[in-house]
Amino acid sequence: MFWKDSVVWNTMISGFGRAGFYREALSLFRNMNAEGLKMDSMTIPSVLSACAGEGDLMKGKEMHGQVVKSVVFNRDVAIGNSLIDMYAKCGCLQASEKVFNNMRELNLVTWTTMISCYGVHGKGEKSLVLFEKMKDCGFEPNCVTLTAILASCNHSGLIDQGQRIFKSISFDYGFEPSVEHYACMVDLLGRFGYLEEALDLVQNISLEETARVWGALLAGCMMHNNDVIGEIAAHRLFDLEPRNTSNYIALCGIYDSLGIKDGVLKTRAKMRKLGLVKTPGCSWITIAGKTHRFYQGDPSHPLTQMVYRTLDGIIKAPIFPDDRGQGNILQ
Repeated sequence: MFWKDSVVWNTMISGFGRAGFYREALSLFRNMNAEGLKMDSMTIPSVLSACAGEGDLMKGKEMHGQVVKSVVFNRDVAIGNSLIDMYAKCGCLQASEKVFNNMRELNLVTWTTMISCYGVHGKGEKSLVLFEKMKDCGFEPNCVTLTAILASCNHSGLIDQGQRIFKSISFDYGFEPSVEHYACMVDLLGRFGYLEEALDLVQNISLEETARVWGALLAGCMMHNNDVIGEIAAHRLFDLEPRNTSNYIALCGIYDSLGIKDGVLKTRAKMRKLGLVKTPGCSWITIAGKTHRFYQGDPSHPLTQMVYRTLDGIIKAPIFPDDRGQGNILQ
């Protein structure tokens, strides 16, 4: 295109961000600025979303500074919601709370986003308090809000509260529980060893079978080394998504932990027959604008040995209780 207006740039930035190409989205934003186009209320949420996905807190703070300087941007609810999400995903929950508390206007997305942020950070009790406060303010939860509060209960192990909310979806709010709701509930039950109850829930779903729900059950079986239910979940997943390597690896992990060598060999043979290869795990961190990636089993990164030494030091350091009875690492 010889001529690009802000709509074109916003569309490209948003598209790359939604596809998970966060660095490319931020690069497009820089190019947009270089060509002299000013950001608008549509640009900022997309850029903040890319900052959240990339973990680029410095860029996110820079964008927040631009928002604060503008009366129009500072009152935009969508921008405020994006700031809450960005700070939480970059590990700054207190900053998310501050943005939330300073917003002049709140919508259902605002409440849902803050509930989700608390949940991701393991603050399930705060999510529940905020959920009730939201309803007291006259906001009726939708399917997304209910998924967020169920996920919050999941992260914090609040089984009773999660079951109560799951039942209320039909009885109090008139919704048919969605796949996401079932997946959250199965994951919650599975994480804490209620695998039989989780299996009953999966088998009684009236919706079309989905890999997500069976995957949540398999994850619980992995956690508790349950090969009986694990085999049921894994074989259903083999039918639903036969080329998903992680399902075979999960079943191998259960067999291996229980010493069932025959099961490991048969599963690996099935993987070889299908031509499946395990994708190595990857962790990354952005420092001073540069992203460092560490792959499982690959020590080639120049900082790998330093990371190992630091972790060994933390693991071996003695822990002494402080005045509050909590543990402090003496280094």
